[in-house]
Amino acid sequence: MVIRLLRLLLIAISATALVYFGTSAPIFSAGEVKSKLHQVSARDLQVTCSGPAFLSGGTAGTSVTGFKRLGSAAISLSYSGAKSTSLNLFTGKKITGYGIRQDIFQRLKKAGAVSVLDSSGKVEQGSALLTANEIQMASKKTMRGLLAAPCLRPQSELWLVGGSTMTGRESLLILNNPTQVDATVDLEIFTENGSSHSAGLTGVAVASHKTIVLPLAAFVLRSQSIAVHAISRGGSVTALIQQKALRGVKAAGADYIAPAPARSTFSVIPGILVRGSKDSARLRKHSHTFSDVEQLLRVYVPGSVNANLTLQVLGSNSHTFGTVLSVKAIAGKVSDFEIKGLKDGDYFALLNSDVPVQSAIRLVRSKVTSDKVTDFAWLNSAEGFQTPRYIAVPKAGISKLSIINPSSKSTTVSIKIGSVTVKRTIAGGSDAVIRASAGMSIGIYPSDKKVYANLIVDVSGRIGVLPVLDDKNISGKVSVSVH
Repeated sequence: MVIRLLRLLLIAISATALVYFGTSAPIFSAGEVKSKLHQVSARDLQVTCSGPAFLSGGTAGTSVTGFKRLGSAAISLSYSGAKSTSLNLFTGKKITGYGIRQDIFQRLKKAGAVSVLDSSGKVEQGSALLTANEIQMASKKTMRGLLAAPCLRPQSELWLVGGSTMTGRESLLILNNPTQVDATVDLEIFTENGSSHSAGLTGVAVASHKTIVLPLAAFVLRSQSIAVHAISRGGSVTALIQQKALRGVKAAGADYIAPAPARSTFSVIPGILVRGSKDSARLRKHSHTFSDVEQLLRVYVPGSVNANLTLQVLGSNSHTFGTVLSVKAIAGKVSDFEIKGLKDGDYFALLNSDVPVQSAIRLVRSKVTSDKVTDFAWLNSAEGFQTPRYIAVPKAGISKLSIINPSSKSTTVSIKIGSVTVKRTIAGGSDAVIRASAGMSIGIYPSDKKVYANLIVDVSGRIGVLPVLDDKNISGKVSVSVH
């Protein structure tokens, strides 16, 4: 016992001496390490095309084996041909850049990616370097309409605003993983009733280089108004909603819904090119199955604060009279507002909100002859831009580019088509609608103000919309310290 007490006393004396007289010393000293800045080049630009539309139930609509691809999609690409780069096509064919822009067209029977390889690592990315899109005319018994969508850079977070799962309406979520890493996707689905709490929304597996199709009716059955939020972990993904309409037993209308820009308090929506308004009115009067053949604003309000909205639909000239909507959208829900009274003509929309919202406009088109032809397209709010952007123009149909200048002062925009450049002055708060040459890409060069644009495609009275995007990967400097 005495020995233990002596040991404890010795430890206490040593500790006290260390506190009062000792000095701390590191076990080892490695001097100061200075970090170094390293320039990291952006990854090669790659965009993925979703490929042909999916038919549920097979061609006859009676199969229980899942989904079948419908034929092939027409892909339009525009490649700058920048020196020190080469273009890798879906087939594996490589095109070397010699400084000459090329417009390229291919058919695609499944999802596929196209990329620009940059040996220098210094070529500026964006739509001026590479842009691509796809269209497909569906003319089957269970699906009729023009489906159009941009080919997309994979991302980790996406919003899609549009679609319905009401009787006679089908909406399929198409998730594609073009990366080398498996992806796990968590979904949030919002409707006119709020957020869905259905099972199966989290942990959706999308294997590397695979595509999966999810019927939204499995999560939100008989929902009129839909917005989808997708967050990916692991590999990045692309996403589209494929929507079709059946009116009675007859297919009448189909479209892709592309990812929307970030929520905003101010949205610009180009390309409301209304045709067949009298025919649409006759069809609505004739049967309730055509009740949705009407222009429509869809808004999702995140958070807990309701949104007070003002939508101005403005005509392109003095002969087209627009309209104004002043409405309230409920927080946490998706709201639809019909845009009534628009006659045939070219329009665009400006949406103001006191809280940030996601928004889109459904554009419809009808033509009644011996047949009742109807189709629709979803127009996202557009991205504003002040640096050059390009869009590839399909070879089929009639395409028109709608460019908006929402500012209070006029601006000049240079339009480059092949070797020809023309200048258009767009008055403040106005737009320009330009007929595109089939199969020839368009370069849009703003001068001193942001402009907004969409391309509207019409093939035999059926319509699709292609947004003017600017996909790019980010480069930069990274600070590295080695210890």
